Amino acid sequence: MQIKDKHYALGLTFLFLGVSAFTASHHEMWRDEIQAWLIARDSGSIFELFAHLKYEGHPGLWHLFLMPLTRITHSPVIMQIFHLLIAGVTVYLFVRYAPFNLLQKFLFCFGYFVLYEYTILARNYAFGLLLITVFCILFKERYKRFILVGCLLFLLAHTSVHALILTIAIGVALCCEYVCHCCRLTPFIQEGETTEDKRAVWIGFVLIGIGITTSVLQLNPPPDTGFAVEWKFAYESEEFSKVLHLISRAFLPIPEFSLNFWNKHQLETYAFYQSIQILFCCLLMLCSVLLLLKRPTALLMYLMAIFGLLVFFYIKYYGSMRHHGFLFITLLMTGWIHKDCPEIDLRSKIFNELPQRLFSPFFTFIFICHFIGGITAVVLEHRHVFSYGKQVAEYISANDMRDMQMVGEIDYAASTIVGYLEKDQIHYVHGSRPGSFVRWDNVRMPDVDIPDSQVVEEANALRTQTSQDILIIMNRALEPELIAQHNLNLLTEFIGSIVDDEGFYIYLMPAP
Repeated sequence: MQIKDKHYALGLTFLFLGVSAFTASHHEMWRDEIQAWLIARDSGSIFELFAHLKYEGHPGLWHLFLMPLTRITHSPVIMQIFHLLIAGVTVYLFVRYAPFNLLQKFLFCFGYFVLYEYTILARNYAFGLLLITVFCILFKERYKRFILVGCLLFLLAHTSVHALILTIAIGVALCCEYVCHCCRLTPFIQEGETTEDKRAVWIGFVLIGIGITTSVLQLNPPPDTGFAVEWKFAYESEEFSKVLHLISRAFLPIPEFSLNFWNKHQLETYAFYQSIQILFCCLLMLCSVLLLLKRPTALLMYLMAIFGLLVFFYIKYYGSMRHHGFLFITLLMTGWIHKDCPEIDLRSKIFNELPQRLFSPFFTFIFICHFIGGITAVVLEHRHVFSYGKQVAEYISANDMRDMQMVGEIDYAASTIVGYLEKDQIHYVHGSRPGSFVRWDNVRMPDVDIPDSQVVEEANALRTQTSQDILIIMNRALEPELIAQHNLNLLTEFIGSIVDDEGFYIYLMPAP
């Protein structure tokens, strides 16, 4: 049976890698993918890297892995290849060891988050999913390898702020479980442990604590930060309802079948579904809680993580589908490990039998929805251009304009072109300074619209300073009056991308 499982895991992994590699080869990376690459590329040392990361809102483990890759080549394509390998390892481990049936494993591998958000889009979240997968594999014998578990959770806390929330929930739940055992309240751990075993467990907890603490310290923004600086503690019913809707979005991620499908939900286009969405979210939560009702450790872990994520989305940063996916990862993780958690008797035949009967139908339904979402996203990725940054870079290179002075507005859209051009820097009108990656400080922020006149004025000042032609890269069309007044030439335009603000207009301002 183990040989068959291994062969199935290998076969499914190769199929997954084939589909994802083909899709990734047609995926044009967008600003968030390129931002991480540029930060790693243009940081001269690890200390400089962490100084830049203070403005990013994420820990730096992904960027640390990217740094050596940027020393091999300045082409961000290598980042895509590395990211695919991470996703492939995750899929193999999941199919090989997860306690789901063969159909559920197949559906999972081609689900929306696994196939698209955490594979095709090269971000820091895939490494977090890999570490969670390894944690689930080790969970059954966690107290025999608790130092290794501590190391894993230390790293997990440094993959993303959302993974940090999961790490806190895992750490607290395991600590409660172990303390209950030590107080002999419940036989959570087998008797006969040696002093050395207990010492190793506490070393593991120390590692988890250090990981959480260092991640929080790294995420503490500098005084001049300008991105997501506000906290929202006042209750607003509309915002509260909006955050609750994220449960159904994460559990049933079926995107709209349209050009701008990304971060949009097909079910929410139906009036009937909108009318019952809150009730449906409550039903999903009720089902997931019932699955874990007999396993206090898994239930505590699940409730803490879900609550922590929803609170973060409400009071700090609402986020996008890739962030909301951690609600699903929490469900997946606790569903995987719950049978290896201590069991309690609920003194009710119905409640004792219900979790086992509910488990397979519930996860099959969830995985089918994810599969539909994953295939939809891949099909739409093939049909449409994700971002025109790559095509603009190719156009500039093909027309021997790569070494020209360039002005970019808006900066976060233009940074995609900088990454694909492998260019050191261009002039960004936001902040009125040169750069490659975007520095989210209060010089750049607030993120207000820059008048077209200011863009042309700064381009003209650069032209006067250098006495050269200036290439103006815009993600919107300039006003016709300004074009005529400054004798600008519209060279080309690339519009109609999935990320709607990463279409571009390229203007030439001739030298005086």
